[in-house]
Amino acid sequence: MGWPNVPGDVSDWIRAIMRASNDDVTERLVNQPNVREPSLDDALINKMSQFAAPKALPSGAVVMLEVHNIGGLRQFDKWELADIAFVVHISIKGKPLDQKIGLLQSKRLYPENYDVDVDDPISFQQGLNGLIEPHSGNTLSKLQRKFEFLDTSQYGAISCPDDQLDRIEKFHKKFGEAIYYLLYNPSEVPFEVSLPATTYQVVNFPPEGARIVRTESISQAIAEIGKSSKGPSIGGIKKIAGDDYWRLENWVADLLLQCKVGRQYDADDKELIERLIYRRSGPIGAAIKINIDLPEAEVSRQRR
Repeated sequence: MGWPNVPGDVSDWIRAIMRASNDDVTERLVNQPNVREPSLDDALINKMSQFAAPKALPSGAVVMLEVHNIGGLRQFDKWELADIAFVVHISIKGKPLDQKIGLLQSKRLYPENYDVDVDDPISFQQGLNGLIEPHSGNTLSKLQRKFEFLDTSQYGAISCPDDQLDRIEKFHKKFGEAIYYLLYNPSEVPFEVSLPATTYQVVNFPPEGARIVRTESISQAIAEIGKSSKGPSIGGIKKIAGDDYWRLENWVADLLLQCKVGRQYDADDKELIERLIYRRSGPIGAAIKINIDLPEAEVSRQRR
């Protein structure tokens, strides 16, 4: 199955959007080091939505983002496969040509003290009541804390073994590789920040930041550390992933848009699309659709 050659200025524009989003979500993490993982997803998606308006490029292509975030409707701990889906739709003067999908399962790096705000069933059910009713975990009790991120710091929400990873691997066996891990990291590692903060840290093209790896890298990292560990470390995953430790912007602009990762689909893939997109109880919490309308009647295609 072939794939259209995407103009360079389209890739450049998408890369710029994703770099800005990477900067923004990493900035959120370094200034709020115990932030909940879903809040990082929301920050990433909200930043992308700022660039949703159609953009006309010198090549004649028009690019438009459609951002759909239903994370607020999520059932606690119920997403089956991934948190964020990227859908690429290519057309010629409005006529559909090709489409593909790539999904991300997001996990944040935990500091050495494992002090991270996490969702729990009781707080989820309470909603805003938790802000009104006094409790032992009030703001004053959270002052004077130090957060340290090292090469040995772990992705604490990945368990050993991991049921979610097992479901992803079964999905890949049936439909092909389409799901990857999005790893939220501070701007660099090692990194240290103390609360209460005295300054606000601005992030610009962080050496670390949001990274994407293949599912098999996570699986191998879990196998190497055994069942007793809290989760794979950033150092362990980087060593296993090697060159496949991609920046967010490079994964989207240079790999997904060029059909080097993700899964192409068409009308015959009814089971795949129904499982990923149409089920309201849903395996994903948000979707970003990248619409690319090309001007040429004849479009050269690359072979995968």
